[in-house]
Amino acid sequence: MKRPVRLEQVCLKVSLPCVFLLVVHLAWGKRNDDVVVMKNGDTFTGEIKDLQHGELSFKSDYMKDSVHLDWKRVQSVRSKDMFIVVLSDGRRLSGTIQKATSMGKENDFTISWEQSAVEVPPADVIRIEQRELSVWNQLTGSVNYGLSFADGNSKTVNSSLGADVAFNTEKNSIRLSGSSQFDSQSDAQNTNRFTFDTQLGRALTTRWIATGLFSLLKSNQQNLNLRSTYGGGIGRRLIQTDRTALSVIGGMAFSHESYLPEPGTSPIRNNAEGLLGLTFNTFRFKTLNLNSQNFLLPSLNAPGRFRLSSQSNLRIELVRNFTWNFQVYENYDTRPPVNAPKNDLGLTTSVGWTF
Repeated sequence: MKRPVRLEQVCLKVSLPCVFLLVVHLAWGKRNDDVVVMKNGDTFTGEIKDLQHGELSFKSDYMKDSVHLDWKRVQSVRSKDMFIVVLSDGRRLSGTIQKATSMGKENDFTISWEQSAVEVPPADVIRIEQRELSVWNQLTGSVNYGLSFADGNSKTVNSSLGADVAFNTEKNSIRLSGSSQFDSQSDAQNTNRFTFDTQLGRALTTRWIATGLFSLLKSNQQNLNLRSTYGGGIGRRLIQTDRTALSVIGGMAFSHESYLPEPGTSPIRNNAEGLLGLTFNTFRFKTLNLNSQNFLLPSLNAPGRFRLSSQSNLRIELVRNFTWNFQVYENYDTRPPVNAPKNDLGLTTSVGWTF
């Protein structure tokens, strides 16, 4: 008799390929008559890509690669394209942008839409994103791959593959990510690990956000065939600058677990859980990016049991859009329902490409 196929198992099989299909879809160009003037008099005409971490990315048809301009040294900006502008107070505004420095005038950055306009100091502008007409063109993300081989008393092969893609509007955000790790040793059992995560967010105010979560985890290390987690809650942005962001989340979650069968135990478990989360992101030294995401899930129907899910990634830019990545992940369970290891800790290194 064939075992029924669960929805989560189907999702796990198709989710990672879907993420990669989204990643490999390159963005189409926009108009190229944006004008940027630097304080030393240099003038550029072309396409404004974005503003991140205090650097304005700009591309002209006579440039082989995009250039990164110091936002503090930009004298003026003019564009007829639509952009999404993120301010330090948490607001996300959409419109055309213009920066025209005037003597004694502090609010010289203008976001205009229809018959309205907002003027702010340039220092309050922490991010500028292109607003595309197509959903495909609005996507950002990365793909990375790592492979290592050791030939000694036991031959060891480690392989890791990961991808993420994000879509942001003035109010909403969606992020999909997936990963796969495979470890093979000649004198030991092979192990593998698959993950898929979805995060949805909607801004309620400049600081408060509503969040939805969905994740899948398969880990041989913890005898876990599949764990699906559904959750939601309210988050608050504690810090938001051009280089650092810190947010906290509180809410509820439900998980369905399927372990390898063991005599005298039930391999299928359902859990109601609390949800506490902390996300942190910082950018340093022009090429270094560190982001960390941590969730604590105390069980409500099994008091004393709690799970910790943590993932941190250090990304260093090697050349334009190509990076070296170092990732640490941990899944800890104080009381697994079967005789299995409490934690699943791993380190991966890889090279990647961002877009």
